[in-house]
Amino acid sequence: MALDIRPLEGSLQLKFDLGTDDNGRKITRTKTFNKISPSAVDQDVYDVAQALVGLQVYSTESIRRVIPAEYVNI
Repeated sequence: MALDIRPLEGSLQLKFDLGTDDNGRKITRTKTFNKISPSAVDQDVYDVAQALVGLQVYSTESIRRVIPAEYVNI
């Protein structure tokens, strides 16, 4: 039986560094943008992420693209 992998709509996650709390622990927040087409080119998604980062007050710790997939037996 052959296996087919079908990518599903993904998301773009931007993780921000908000500094530290009173105990010295790092504070981060993640903003998630859903419904990223699996056919979207990585460079285009990254360019949009960079544009969004430019609008933020806090520094960006990471940019992550999540691409879930579905296994289908054919």
